[in-house]
Amino acid sequence: MLIILYGFIIGCFVTLIGGGGATFYLGVLTSSMAMSTEMAVPTSLFIAVFALLSGFLTQLKLKNVEVRIGNRLILAAIPGILIGTYLSRFIPAHVYQRAVGILLTVMGCIVLYKNVFAKKKKKEPSKNSKVALIFGFISGLMVGFGGLSGGSATVAGLSIIGLPAVKATGTTTYILWVLAVVGLISHLVAGSPISWTAGLFLMIGGIIGSILTPLVLRLFDQKKLNKFLSPLLGIVIIYFGLNLIF
Repeated sequence: MLIILYGFIIGCFVTLIGGGGATFYLGVLTSSMAMSTEMAVPTSLFIAVFALLSGFLTQLKLKNVEVRIGNRLILAAIPGILIGTYLSRFIPAHVYQRAVGILLTVMGCIVLYKNVFAKKKKKEPSKNSKVALIFGFISGLMVGFGGLSGGSATVAGLSIIGLPAVKATGTTTYILWVLAVVGLISHLVAGSPISWTAGLFLMIGGIIGSILTPLVLRLFDQKKLNKFLSPLLGIVIIYFGLNLIF
């Protein structure tokens, strides 16, 4: 029951901030269940695929997903995944993580500035913005290099181009679900070991959390919710960035 609770908490949190959750599931599998990293990585992707799918379908029903923008970021992420996978052989992990950390910290500051300090100007999000493609590519690099879901870069990019926080997290759920599917398939093709039984309990909690969170958030005033969530996203992105640097 405790593992299901862990899954539920992770499902709620990642749906709120726009993340994949694979890193959190990985932490539970390796620490609480003493699973080897070799098995925990593909198992965490297995959990994330179904938890993200349930969250994505819920967000889609609530019209919180900008599919067109999401597709553009996914297409940009694919070459990023391939390049990231290739570069991982040559770039030391600590150098890469610090570089990504600096980038995320800067992006988090931009998100925070746009939503707290900048004068509010009412404008539609730029659905054709090249900025979105850049962040999609960065997300792909993070996924390809390994150990990072790319959620922070994705939600930061969507926030910067003008999507409200609720739609930014909803669209990120869609993008990360597709990337998680690609990652899981690659592990299955490679013959990576997966603990289906252990993953099932975390998945149940994750699915419940990812479905309930957007339904509960819908009960609140969306303008006030976005006013609260947008700066929160900036702070969380900065936190993840600093965590990678230090």
